[in-house]
Amino acid sequence: MRPYSLTYICCQLLLLLALLPLRGNAQGKNFKTGPAPAWLAPYTPDLNKKPNDKDISDGYFLLLYEEQQQAELKSSYHHTIRQIVSEAGIQNGSEISVDYDPSYQQLVFHQVIVRRNGKIINKLNPARFEFLQQEQDLSRFIYSGTFTAYLILEDVRKDDQIEYAFSLTGRNPIFEDKYFNNFYFVTYQPIVNYYKNLIAGPHRNIHFKTFNGARMPEQKALNGLNLYEWNIKDLEEMEEEDSQTPSWYNNYPYVQASEYTGWKEIADWARQINKHTPPGNGIKTKVAALKKEAGNDKEIYLQNAVRFVQDDIRYMGIEMGENSHRPNSPEKILSQRFGDCKDKSLLLCTLLQADSINASMAYVNTYSKRKVAEKLPSPYAFNHAIVYVTLNGKHYWIDPTVSYQRGGLKNFSQPAYQLALVITDTTTTLTPANPVSTGSIKILERLDFPRRFDYPATLAVTSTYTGKFADNTRYDFATSSGKDKEAAFQKYYKSIYGEVTTTDAITLQDSTNSNKIVVLENYEISNPWKRDSINKGTFTAKAVAQALVSEIAFITDTKRKSPILLKYPEDLDYTIEVILPSDWANSSDALHIKNEYYQFDYTQRVAGRSLFMHYQYKTFNDHIPVDFIPQYVKDVTAIDQLTAQQFSWTQEGTSTPVASNKGINWLVVAMALLFTAFFTYLAWKYYQRSVLPVKYPVNSIPIGGWLILLAIGVTFTPFTMMKDLLDTETFSNSLWEQLANRKDLGNISVLQLFLVAEIIANTFLIVYSILLVVLFYNRRDIFPFSLATFCFAVLVINVADVHLTAHLFKTPLSPNLPYFIIRQLVYMLVWVPYLLKSDRAKSTFTIPHHSQQEEEHKQLY
Repeated sequence: MRPYSLTYICCQLLLLLALLPLRGNAQGKNFKTGPAPAWLAPYTPDLNKKPNDKDISDGYFLLLYEEQQQAELKSSYHHTIRQIVSEAGIQNGSEISVDYDPSYQQLVFHQVIVRRNGKIINKLNPARFEFLQQEQDLSRFIYSGTFTAYLILEDVRKDDQIEYAFSLTGRNPIFEDKYFNNFYFVTYQPIVNYYKNLIAGPHRNIHFKTFNGARMPEQKALNGLNLYEWNIKDLEEMEEEDSQTPSWYNNYPYVQASEYTGWKEIADWARQINKHTPPGNGIKTKVAALKKEAGNDKEIYLQNAVRFVQDDIRYMGIEMGENSHRPNSPEKILSQRFGDCKDKSLLLCTLLQADSINASMAYVNTYSKRKVAEKLPSPYAFNHAIVYVTLNGKHYWIDPTVSYQRGGLKNFSQPAYQLALVITDTTTTLTPANPVSTGSIKILERLDFPRRFDYPATLAVTSTYTGKFADNTRYDFATSSGKDKEAAFQKYYKSIYGEVTTTDAITLQDSTNSNKIVVLENYEISNPWKRDSINKGTFTAKAVAQALVSEIAFITDTKRKSPILLKYPEDLDYTIEVILPSDWANSSDALHIKNEYYQFDYTQRVAGRSLFMHYQYKTFNDHIPVDFIPQYVKDVTAIDQLTAQQFSWTQEGTSTPVASNKGINWLVVAMALLFTAFFTYLAWKYYQRSVLPVKYPVNSIPIGGWLILLAIGVTFTPFTMMKDLLDTETFSNSLWEQLANRKDLGNISVLQLFLVAEIIANTFLIVYSILLVVLFYNRRDIFPFSLATFCFAVLVINVADVHLTAHLFKTPLSPNLPYFIIRQLVYMLVWVPYLLKSDRAKSTFTIPHHSQQEEEHKQLY
């Protein structure tokens, strides 16, 4: 066992302590208690105000939120009063927490009190505070040194009022003495009194800019200083935006304040903190090695240097104090082999400049992107550092924090940060930083359905990624185990097709020189055919363009007030080949959309048993503006109808694939309407008949007794029959198109005549069922005979239809036929005798047609 020195052990313990959440008391945490500062501006809130009860959600509201800032003293004062109104408020409002950095900030608590029934209870006890170093950004490999002072209040009750105040003094020295800040005026809970201010010396030329309807501050004089204040009586509560908005979108009212007058000042400040130091021995050795590998080819040198910094220098940021913005020396980063974005960017610049390659650091905002130009200049305008390179007349934007990036410079994938501040002595404005080469995704899914219903289907997927998509895929596979990746892919297809199992291990083919990755997947789908609950003897299956669905935001709200996020840049070429047991009918569905934001193309191609559904989707912008949303909703609604296709197949041995999005056969619809009109005329003539001889006077009792049950069946029968007819494929073009291609069924004309006869029979029964409703509620004397005839006709027509369908289409008899016959016979044996024998029925259905009544009346008188 290797012995370790005491120094080594101590270093490891210190590193462990630095990276784990810390907990402790106030000692060494730059914390104390004391009176409120004397520099505060006078402010008197209205403590008698109350919010609307319906706006209180967490069991408490803020009676006061006060924040005052003193730029000259680098201090801020915070004063809050919480009003507990329910038991929920005791749970949600009984803790106090403050985040701060003790390396340059001092936290002073001035008061913590509870008001109860007119009494004041002092809760300010320094020994009760806990100090936690939770490091919420540690999951992103960033260690900032921020602490949370945490106080859990004891004995809090309903109707208590909790008041506390504290000050934070100190500012990160990296920002020198320039003032800049953002003042947000947003709340997610009721605030009755809301006050903010800024107190600054008259020598400061502070610029203000408002966003999203925020108010400019009122300017006053205070003890020889300038007082900028916001005293807001009614602060509007905000609703959080959904995840479909672009990262740069911000609808919160806020005011930006900054002493900086232009981007040149920010570039000059950045140059001072990103100074290039003379290379040390480590840098010189690495430069020599890179030159030896590249020979005299600067492009190869650039490529190798980028890969070294990206892959060999791991991402880890210890950003305490000035190191939040000041990078460590390249020599140190090279030695420790880790650093954050600014560390890695400065190291890459140093390596490139050593070979006379023009390289500069650049600041970008990964969230605001091009919207950064709308902000006032300040160091807070940026959150990320990259490298801008010029070589042989070409420009490159390189992100040293990207891992597993491959390919030559000509197809190098560059980030889409849109705008950047290049850190040079000549910089005066922002520079466009748009991607040059982005890559594409090409997917082919081959879905082969079996010729038997009890056999599994197979799914073979070939996905080809280039450019940034290859980089992302390479990183994804490198950071996941093969087992986890297979499980994730299998789960993905299970959500679409149900019982899916992997038949072969996922294969990854990586061509690093061309930056191209091909991923091969193979699956088996158990029980792909599902029995159609409506059309007996028919089975259905589906194909879903899930890869397309994942890329598009399917929004339906045309009155949306916020822009819609588009994945940008996006270039998807997606084909689904569906192979069914028999040849397809011709298919001509297509959709083409192109505008300044996106392009979508969909086409279908038939080749024997295969249907090729081809989708192409590209984006040209990162969002859909609000005024274009109605058109976008219209477009994605049309696209959505093409993302899933359902196919039908008759029972074993007679495959009849049918695409679910076929149009209507209007000739068949017209024929059905024509026969409906004809049978309606016959029903009207039949309605005028009566049971002869007509008895006069007419005595009829109201419908009642067991006839109430019969009324339910008679009333709903027309609706049931119409639904069954509309649910069939008789009115679909696809049925008639495929019928013409069914050479295995013999004389197609006979089949077509049979389908026409089905339509005639169905319209006859529907019109007849409606006639029964009219006869029943008019208590006509011909109803009993008409119902008996109808029941017999339904039985004969349906039995004949099932047998002829099986014979002509060469399918087995429906297994539900015996149940139908039994059910229909039971119905007839119950109601027909009841109507003929029951005294109530005989006394109810006695009314003849009015023409027969008039004729009988004339004969009598």
